[in-house]
Amino acid sequence: MHGRSLRKFIADLGYQVHSPASVFGRSRLDDGLEDTDWLPIVGAKGWVVFGRDQNILKREKELRALLDARVHMFLCPGEALRAQIIELVQLNLTEICAMASARRPNIYWLKPDGVVSYEERLAELNRRRRR
Repeated sequence: MHGRSLRKFIADLGYQVHSPASVFGRSRLDDGLEDTDWLPIVGAKGWVVFGRDQNILKREKELRALLDARVHMFLCPGEALRAQIIELVQLNLTEICAMASARRPNIYWLKPDGVVSYEERLAELNRRRRR
């Protein structure tokens, strides 16, 4: 994702922001950091994750690690450009904060017209398949 731009945007709003390098160190990232390594740490701290790697939901081991870690993950469309990602976060910031504060971790998709939960997304995909 366009991490620096999004981190700067969120930090400029007054929120504390962590980058993978600031948490794990550049050398650890260069050596390779699996989702199964970092998700439990982020989940234990109650941090929110923004991303666009929707393939994490297709890989059973990583999906299980995500759900077990109880992380608040907000996904942007994979093809979204920097300005679109920032706009999606800006449009949905109130809802993002409310969901993260509710302490009911889940996976969410950011859309211009609102936030869609993992369960809502699965139901939507199942409806499309039945048509």
